[in-house]
Amino acid sequence: MKAFANRAMAGLLVVVGCCLLAAHPALSGTPSYPAWAASVVPVYPNALPESGLVVPNIYGMATTDPFEKVVAWYKSRVQGAWTDAEEGNTWQIRTGGIHIQISRNYFDGNEKPGTRVAITTRAH
Repeated sequence: MKAFANRAMAGLLVVVGCCLLAAHPALSGTPSYPAWAASVVPVYPNALPESGLVVPNIYGMATTDPFEKVVAWYKSRVQGAWTDAEEGNTWQIRTGGIHIQISRNYFDGNEKPGTRVAITTRAH
């Protein structure tokens, strides 16, 4: 139950974070990729402009790239025990002091199909 709650919270953070970036023009654009994230994985090459820091310890990234392409890109750069959830619609890993969660972005009429990624660290 705790693992499900953790996954649900992380998924919520991705959605809330991306919404916050989109809703606040002063926060949009492409802020620099945080060093704590770069120490584990480089910045994804096709991130949308609204991607960036949500708060100092959460980097939210959105892309219109297909989910499978994004998962393959991250898995090829971050080795370790990746786990899937949500019937394969979310992949995640904890490594090097960070948590990476990749989630399929469902088209609901307001969002474009694509993929969301949340990279978080406990300490900043």
